[in-house]
Amino acid sequence: MAELWPGWTVKRLSGQGAEWSGTLRPNRTEYQLRVRYRVPELLLNLTVLQAQPRVYVDWPALQEKPGNPEGRIPHVYWPVSDPNGQPSLCLFDPEAREWGSGEYIADTTIPWAALWLNWYEGWLITGKWLGSGRHARRSADGRREPKRLEDEALERNAA
Repeated sequence: MAELWPGWTVKRLSGQGAEWSGTLRPNRTEYQLRVRYRVPELLLNLTVLQAQPRVYVDWPALQEKPGNPEGRIPHVYWPVSDPNGQPSLCLFDPEAREWGSGEYIADTTIPWAALWLNWYEGWLITGKWLGSGRHARRSADGRREPKRLEDEALERNAA
């Protein structure tokens, strides 16, 4: 990480976890990000969705657009325990196996976060998400539901 992203810092979390912090400026705005990752324990048999690095935008806060057909913030995961809490970025499709635990965060997650922020800035202006990827699933009445973390244990493991 230090070689590709020298301005980023790292701190060790309990167990086999780490948290990196740094800035990205995809266009005009500079963002302070935090990436949390814990090496999955083999016996837990986690899915890619559960094991993936979590990327949070700490500053400036992501702006919501309630009622927007793309979602109040598109392509994010909302915490199960607090639907109004800080979302993590949806950077790839876990079902398409676009990321695996053998991938380097510096080579995948950080560049994907920069790309996500680029599409986010466009969404703020146009109200349309122009990036690739699948949107959140729809509820029974046809409205988009925000993506949500599917396993509360992941939130406990990320702490």
